[in-house]
Amino acid sequence: MDTFPTDVTSPATAQGTTDTLFMWRGGGILLLGERNSDRWVLARGWLLGDRLEYVRRWSFAQPVPFSGQVRRLVLEACGDFSQAHDEGLRAHAWTQLAQS
Repeated sequence: MDTFPTDVTSPATAQGTTDTLFMWRGGGILLLGERNSDRWVLARGWLLGDRLEYVRRWSFAQPVPFSGQVRRLVLEACGDFSQAHDEGLRAHAWTQLAQS
C-alpha cells in the first residue's frame, strides 16, 4: 500500500458544511462532498502543505453509500471508530438537508 506524508502542523480535525458542500479535515486528508445533479460526489485529497495531492473521487446514486464512504475514509485517516461513526451520521444529515 502506498504511504502518503501528512502535514503534522495541520489541526487534528476540522469539519464543516454549507448548503452545497460537506467538508472534513483530519489525519492528513481533506474530504469534500457535493451533490451533482442526481449523484452524491465525495473527493479525498492528501494535504501536502497548501496543496491537495493524490485526489480520488467517488460518485454515489444514494445518500447512504455516500455517508458510509465518509465513515470509512475518516476511520482510515484517524483510526477513531467513534469519530468515524459521528462523521458518517453528519454526512447523512447533510445529504438530507442538501436534498430539500
